[in-house]
Amino acid sequence: MLIDTSRNITFLNERTPSIQLALNGQGVLLHNFLATAKIKREAKDMSGQASSTKNSDKGIKAKTLTISGLIPFRNKKWLLDLVNLAEAVDKKGEQVIYRISNISAEAINMRKGVFSGDLNITEQSVQGWNISFTLKEVDSVSEKKAKRIKKAKVKTQTEKAPATKTQQEQKPAEQRKEEVKEEKQQEDNSNTKALDDFLGKWG
Repeated sequence: MLIDTSRNITFLNERTPSIQLALNGQGVLLHNFLATAKIKREAKDMSGQASSTKNSDKGIKAKTLTISGLIPFRNKKWLLDLVNLAEAVDKKGEQVIYRISNISAEAINMRKGVFSGDLNITEQSVQGWNISFTLKEVDSVSEKKAKRIKKAKVKTQTEKAPATKTQQEQKPAEQRKEEVKEEKQQEDNSNTKALDDFLGKWG
């Protein structure tokens, strides 16, 4: 069976695909668009034995959205725009965090993300570039929840911790005053006794 490749290429070059992914409101143009969302729950092996299946749940890690598609050679600007998005940094020189608009990202409640790993650009015969890249979630709902729980635990521990005061500081002022008075009286008595002993030797 013969496939009219030239006709397919012309079709791809002439039509503009619908925008299925936007980052901070800027559309990413790709033919044959495919998005794969991934949610990973990490568990730590607590068994200590190969035959045991006991695990400790460490929670959900950052979600990812992997994108793939095709950019015709004729539409090189689409690729340049995508590269600029991947390389962008903010005023502090840090990687730009994007608001993600995509139906799959919305389905898994992934709102913000950054480019993670490689932006793969592969020439495919005469059609164009095969594109693939991954967006990694930041400021996730689960991450914010974990931070709130951690702060609450620290606050509770701080409130329960006893005040670090010496025994003298913990005593009431009047009690400390009486103790000082008694110590002074004992010192005076000691001095008086020493003087009496000295005079007694010469009496």
